Amino acid sequence: MCNFRMWYKSDDEVYVLQCTHCNTYQVRLRNAAFMFDTFTFTLFCEVVADLYTKVMNKELEQPVKVPTFNQGMELVLELAQLRELYYLLDGADTEMKAAQMTNMFYY
Repeated sequence: MCNFRMWYKSDDEVYVLQCTHCNTYQVRLRNAAFMFDTFTFTLFCEVVADLYTKVMNKELEQPVKVPTFNQGMELVLELAQLRELYYLLDGADTEMKAAQMTNMFYY
């Protein structure tokens, strides 16, 4: 049975969780929630970061299609929504790296 750890929460309906038992990630962005394994979560984060950078550099037009790697589902996001998702994933990544660094001192 899954036991989720909250990595980052920017709103009641916007957060990143990870199951401590099976390493499954859940990303919730308002009315949509997506489940990822570790590899797919990392890939999703990289894709979102790349799309956000391209939009900010005006290399892509809005709205942007973001693949979720969940049975062909895609998110179609405007800049504000893409920014929110980018900062959510970036915040979660920062928390995960901080936890990894903290754990290094206990071994």
